[in-house]
Amino acid sequence: MRPYVIINVAMSLNGRISSINGSIKISDYYDWNRTIDLRKSVDAVLIGAGTVMVDNPELKHARSRIILDGNYKLNDNYKVFDGGVPTYIITGVDVSLKNVIVIKLNDLDMKNILNVLYEHGIKSILVEGGANVISQFFLNKLYDEFYIYINPGMILSGMPVFNGFEASVNYNILKLGDGILLKIK
Repeated sequence: MRPYVIINVAMSLNGRISSINGSIKISDYYDWNRTIDLRKSVDAVLIGAGTVMVDNPELKHARSRIILDGNYKLNDNYKVFDGGVPTYIITGVDVSLKNVIVIKLNDLDMKNILNVLYEHGIKSILVEGGANVISQFFLNKLYDEFYIYINPGMILSGMPVFNGFEASVNYNILKLGDGILLKIK
């Protein structure tokens, strides 16, 4: 068994999720409120270590947080380690952190990670980034819902949301505020 997985990402019209210099605001007011509602609806929000290092997110409104960090590159100075809500680190190395539940795995395959999280009582997950994490979930078809908010602006150089988009997916397009919301099933 695995948790119910929702992927949520905001990108520019040309498919970028951040600028070459790192974090950039892409979501508008309406998309941000939708994201808050998604965070409140799931057991945990999942991001990769790269997103923690670039954005230093708090992940407000999350019931719990999951950080994927295979080789443990982070330290406990990031906002996600504030102890406000349960925070999990999935890693392949031995590490001990205050206010963090460390899950050390020899097999860091996404299917295995999801099975272990399910065994820890996490039945639903919102995947928010970054590009490598989103790509792994997408390419391995490990999602139940996939939302892409598309800002009508362009980011000339930066991180693409993912590679390997298959044309054979089902999707709905909705207008949301000044942007577009793409839901992939």
